[in-house]
Amino acid sequence: MLGFSITNGKLVLETEKPGNNPAVKKLNQRLFVIERNMNKNTVCYDANILQNGKINIDNPIDAYWIDYAIDGKRSELNYIQRRMAYGFSFEKTNTGNIYIILKAFDKRKILVSIDSKGNSIALLKINGVDARLTRIFVTAKPKLYTNVEFIELHGIDIKTGKNIYEKITNL
Repeated sequence: MLGFSITNGKLVLETEKPGNNPAVKKLNQRLFVIERNMNKNTVCYDANILQNGKINIDNPIDAYWIDYAIDGKRSELNYIQRRMAYGFSFEKTNTGNIYIILKAFDKRKILVSIDSKGNSIALLKINGVDARLTRIFVTAKPKLYTNVEFIELHGIDIKTGKNIYEKITNL
């Protein structure tokens, strides 16, 4: 059963847990999450939506941790995480949308848009199909630096509404 609450003046929809991590509270502007095999902490990517329902083109994305392995609270990405692992850059489009490019996976641009129902969505090709990205799962081996073995993209086919998946090993 879904529940609602108000957090920091925003309506929060509680959803079922993605993967093996504890339930992620989905803000109405949630785009996707990144989960890892290293621990249960989750990086959330939310669209910053203006009062008029459009994406804030100057500050489009709010990326942060939910620290499930510690206390389940929000914490900000640190400098290195923003610059390398979980950070992003973005490009504005002429239509008021944006593309975000993840620092650690810059091979595909993610189109951030508002759908016909007013929900923010992240779109990219998953396994060659136009899809709404919901989750990225990273499998890595801990070393002096983290060595990513593969990533898995999870989403929803925008034409059929079916779940879609792709495993990427050639990083």
